[in-house]
Amino acid sequence: MSILLVDSYDSFTYNLRDLLLKSTDSHVITIHNDSYNLENTSDKTELDNLLESVDAIVIGPGPGSPSNPSDIGIIPYIYSECSTKPILGICLGFQILCLLNGCSIDYLKEPIHGQVHPIDIVCKSSIFKGFPDSVDSVRYHSIFVDHVKNSKLIKPLAYYNDTEKNTQTLMAAQHVEKPHFGVQYHPESICSTFGKKLVQNFWSLVNVKKIHEFKPPVSNDKHLVSSVPLIKEFNPNNNFNFNYKILSLENKCILNLCDLIKSNGDDIMLLNSASSPGEWSIIGLPITAESDVITHSTENPSIINISKWNSNQESTDINTTDIFQFLSDYMSEKYYLPEVDNNELKSCPFIGGLIGYFSYEEGNFIDTKKLLKRTKSNIDDTKLCFIERYIAISPQNNVFLVSIKKDDEEFLFNTKAKLTSKYAKNINNLESDKLKENTNIILPNKDQYFETFHKCQEYLHSGDSYELCLTYNTIVQIPNSFKPWDVYKLLVKKNPSPYSSYINFNSSILLSTSPERFLSWNEKSCQMRPIKGTLKKSLDINYEKACKLLKIPKEIGENLMIVDLIRDNLLFLLDDIEVTKLMTVEEYETIYQLVSVIDGKFTNQFKGIDVLKNSLPPGSMTGAPKKRSVEILQQLENQQRRGLYSGICGYWSINDNADWSVIIRSLFSYSDDLNYKEGFHTYRCGAGGALTVLSSDNGEWDEMLVKLHSVLQLFE
Repeated sequence: MSILLVDSYDSFTYNLRDLLLKSTDSHVITIHNDSYNLENTSDKTELDNLLESVDAIVIGPGPGSPSNPSDIGIIPYIYSECSTKPILGICLGFQILCLLNGCSIDYLKEPIHGQVHPIDIVCKSSIFKGFPDSVDSVRYHSIFVDHVKNSKLIKPLAYYNDTEKNTQTLMAAQHVEKPHFGVQYHPESICSTFGKKLVQNFWSLVNVKKIHEFKPPVSNDKHLVSSVPLIKEFNPNNNFNFNYKILSLENKCILNLCDLIKSNGDDIMLLNSASSPGEWSIIGLPITAESDVITHSTENPSIINISKWNSNQESTDINTTDIFQFLSDYMSEKYYLPEVDNNELKSCPFIGGLIGYFSYEEGNFIDTKKLLKRTKSNIDDTKLCFIERYIAISPQNNVFLVSIKKDDEEFLFNTKAKLTSKYAKNINNLESDKLKENTNIILPNKDQYFETFHKCQEYLHSGDSYELCLTYNTIVQIPNSFKPWDVYKLLVKKNPSPYSSYINFNSSILLSTSPERFLSWNEKSCQMRPIKGTLKKSLDINYEKACKLLKIPKEIGENLMIVDLIRDNLLFLLDDIEVTKLMTVEEYETIYQLVSVIDGKFTNQFKGIDVLKNSLPPGSMTGAPKKRSVEILQQLENQQRRGLYSGICGYWSINDNADWSVIIRSLFSYSDDLNYKEGFHTYRCGAGGALTVLSSDNGEWDEMLVKLHSVLQLFE
């Protein structure tokens, strides 16, 4: 028994697939709506064979218009050719069904994106059998089906009745002769009710006499949506030896500890959990002329460069077609599970591995060939260092010096002696009033922002996107006399955050105070923590008031859309996910944020790196549907690279644990930035916000300034 699911490049398709699987226990095959070229005889024959082989069809949602051929592809052909086969259309699929059968469509004056509304059932037969009179469901649409009385072939099944405006919007219908049904709302959304019941009712309409055992098609495999795991298996590495020393320090301030390490002439890579919900902090200790540094640029995508940390020796270029496949191969050969005899240290997720970052441009759907230059040389899009020595600071503030290098006792002994000596305490004073005196700050142009904001609104109202995360870079030119580490210390003191970091590769530098986890994983499970909804802290706003101000339709809609998008990203690969927190307000040093948590379990062949590759760029930084939104944003942001902003930073440990944060509330720089100014170090600070149809230009501009302030307060 099988269902064909047609995907119109939506960001909720795999939520729908998951609903179909759990409601029918059938085999679900997924294709894109442009998978087949109907003018090609071979393609048409293969599609006909596929349509004949399945027992039912579901036409999923998608961006665009049901009257635009490029948005709907083969869907009209499916409706016309499958006159006796049950078809269920969702949102765009529903609109196409009605349009093909004599109804007209129009645009809502006030589009509804990510809002929960009561749907009133007017016909409790077929797909609504056993339903109550009204069900709460989530709506995502700018287009509506107008006046079904113009069509004798479409029968209304449900409406949304707006009593305040005295309007009625068709929410569900069926063909009067064919087993074709449709709903305008999204039954697969996390906040929709009775979605499973709807699908079960639809599945019960399949003619059981015609059901046959499903045999996956062979000839048209190229058209089916599928994914292959990046790592088939990990190969245990015997070249490592886990060893550690406990450091008894009088002053356990992580910044002072880093000062002490740097005063000894050593480099650091700091992943600093400066506040909750962060836990362990890691100070990576790269080894000069020994530690691998992996570099990739989307400006030369087929080459990966392998060099040694701070070394002038010749590096190696490796040909590749996929940076994530290269990293998977690299890490699969370094897999290591040590025996740790200290119970506290045993809980540390990092035991050595890659530390660094990926830029926004390493994500999916970005046309990197059209992007403008930002640096003189090829820009750093991926920069990672393989760490074998590090310091781990536990949530209880205990400090461990660790090495996984064999025969490294001398390093451990000497470093412990240096770090516990009495002569080095509180080396540097963090305060500096001189930083702001000579710093140049170039903010985004307000008029340009407003102009682009209104272009975004056109796309939102046309149905091309539900949410667009419009962003801009602010240029911050700091005198060379202020070293990156000094700037970071000031930044993290002003804005402590759970995922702050200091990573200096010289060619590119990241000073981050990010509050947002993107993705963490271990061998059994993964977690994503999207943030949407931001409120600046002030004396007249406490936590209770912040909850009231953030839990409004605009903020809820933003967060709900990203939760549904992330569920979709995970369900593309995983079979078992759960939303464990939905729109909870969390308090940080300078702001309140609306946060959700989505957990997934690895019960099949996929691993965390597969989820990472599939989920980039972060949905909280793009909007939904992701593919169309990314394409629109690239155009509206004038082909400018976001660079490290909107990318991710963190680690991938050799025991297959990882934790990556979204790079926001951060300063980053490139050594050969085209905006170089003599005597200054050019940093960039990205900021933006999720625009919906409920957004206002002034409101979004002010929210962007609030986010910028968390960093730019350094210079006030």
